[in-house]
Amino acid sequence: SLHGSLPPEEQRRVFVRPPRGVTKVVLATNVAETSITIDDIGFVVDSGRVKEERYEATRRMACLEDVLVSRASAKQRRG
Repeated sequence: SLHGSLPPEEQRRVFVRPPRGVTKVVLATNVAETSITIDDIGFVVDSGRVKEERYEATRRMACLEDVLVSRASAKQRRG
């Protein structure tokens, strides 16, 4: 798992090439659209969904809604 709360030394492990015969797999989220590029990825698994902040007028509050990503976002995620 790669996320911002990991210490930098743990985050750098994502760039270490796996041993021969081992495939690196990434589970992508919308963070992958604007984040780093990892050059030796074998496969990317993407749910095609994202949680977007929406305003609910009836409740007068913001909420996170699970929605499908746009085609442009999906292309950006795949690198």
